Amino acid sequence: MGEVNPVVEPLLRLPRFARTIGAVSRWDRSPARAIDGDTYWRMRSAMDIHPQAGRFMSKLGVRNGTGAIPTDAQAHASTFVKPSEIPQAVSGLRRDGIYVFNSMVPADMVARMRESALTVPSIARGVETPAAPYPRSEPQVGRYDIDEDLTMTSPDMQDFCSDPAFARIAADYLEQPVVQDQTALWWSTMKGREQANLNAWLFHQDRDRLSFLKFFVYLTDVAMENGPHVYIKGTHRKVPRALATDGRKTDELVKQIGLWDRVVELGGKAGTILAVDTVGLHKGKPPEQGDRLVLQVEFATSLFGAQTDYPTFEPSPLARQRYQETPKILQRWADNFRT
Repeated sequence: MGEVNPVVEPLLRLPRFARTIGAVSRWDRSPARAIDGDTYWRMRSAMDIHPQAGRFMSKLGVRNGTGAIPTDAQAHASTFVKPSEIPQAVSGLRRDGIYVFNSMVPADMVARMRESALTVPSIARGVETPAAPYPRSEPQVGRYDIDEDLTMTSPDMQDFCSDPAFARIAADYLEQPVVQDQTALWWSTMKGREQANLNAWLFHQDRDRLSFLKFFVYLTDVAMENGPHVYIKGTHRKVPRALATDGRKTDELVKQIGLWDRVVELGGKAGTILAVDTVGLHKGKPPEQGDRLVLQVEFATSLFGAQTDYPTFEPSPLARQRYQETPKILQRWADNFRT
């Protein structure tokens, strides 16, 4: 691939912006399970224009709305979030792009979730080896990913990933109805420093959807030496041009641009919950000691964008209740409730 023309390329992003809005509108009228690669690439390129370009495209193109907004009663039935923290979280996100909850996942739930993540098979990122339980005593690579089907074997993880308060916070923050569009569970280790790009240990912006919000829970204690989440405050609203393009960015470049004073490292005890607008520049920090286990759930205004997964698992009674109450939000889970 040739070098990007610094004059021509920015000019091409405006027509890509317009074409993406058209594609979103067509998809919104007749949702499909995937979009073609060129459309996906145009979407990501158009998001170079501004950190909130995706949000603008979503508001202009998503009109029918495949998602929903939990009611107050539904949101207040959360397992993890007190009602008073919902507006606090939205306010903190608007200001900084991140919010660390006062509420925490109970210790007994954390222990069960962690045990599940040690029991089910995981995939060693970057190597061709069979799936196997995470080798905690002797990890060989920097990251071990657990498939969503296997993640959802844990009723506690189903609880976290369907929590209506998270969906309400996302809808209030994004100012549109939402759908739960992905989950992820992974171990980070001290290995693989030479593969920082592969392991998402360099600054980057997420662009798999137009408008979205992520929630994380630490399932191990995360001190500064255990690989905290790292975020550059305010970059969800404004980012210098040199850092605005798709792809990874080094610490050196962030320092050179003058944003290092906005960098925060977010540690916490096991059970710590974070809401993060990952349109802002962020990365995982490689552990210097031990390892880190993180569960992530994302809510988006549309499934337009990257390939959507539809997990298969045995729903818990609580997951069944939540699907009945918010089927549009949990629509990716629909196949598990058909008899």
